[in-house]
Amino acid sequence: MVLGSLTQTLISIIQQHGMIAVVVGMVVEEVFVPIPSPIIPMAAGAIIVQSTQLMPALFEIIFIITLPASIASVISSYFVYGIAYKGGKPVLKRYGKYLDISWEEAEKIEEKFAGGNEKYYVALFRAIPIVPLSLISGSAGLFRMNWKQYGIWSFIGMMPRNFVLAFFGWYFADDFIFYANQIDTASTAIIIISMVLVGGFIAYRKLNDLYRWLLFEKI
Repeated sequence: MVLGSLTQTLISIIQQHGMIAVVVGMVVEEVFVPIPSPIIPMAAGAIIVQSTQLMPALFEIIFIITLPASIASVISSYFVYGIAYKGGKPVLKRYGKYLDISWEEAEKIEEKFAGGNEKYYVALFRAIPIVPLSLISGSAGLFRMNWKQYGIWSFIGMMPRNFVLAFFGWYFADDFIFYANQIDTASTAIIIISMVLVGGFIAYRKLNDLYRWLLFEKI
């Protein structure tokens, strides 16, 4: 399988180049969705951390893996954030009619569900290992979240995410690939569910408009 080969390649690169490969991998993963997002910090925990004792291992996990990986992830996430920030509004204004949603409606949805608390949502969802990172970056950019707040709260969320994944990689060193694949499967399921929900919402709006048109025609 392609993903299986990709996973083995990533592990091999991390074994050869250590933390440099982890940082580069985190950058690539942010903009290249098919890379299994848990595999990089988990592989780093399994391969890079040399300590077998808990406290020294925690020190390595925090300062050698979690901190640099989180910084790299946040910086590279501005790629997706920037595309959504710059392109989201023009695309919705031009093609929103085909999706039956306008930019003004998108802003109202953002205000209703965020209400100024979007920074907390960014931190929360980035901290959850099964939530796709590009989905968060794209949403934050689409709704034009302040770029400084986005960076700060993204980093706050990435720290516990990378720490947990790296710790699991260290703790389950012999079986970390299995657990990484399980997490990635859950992440893929979230993407599919999100697409289904968006598609269902658009279909509902279209059917509702059709019903109103038919009702108006009969009257």
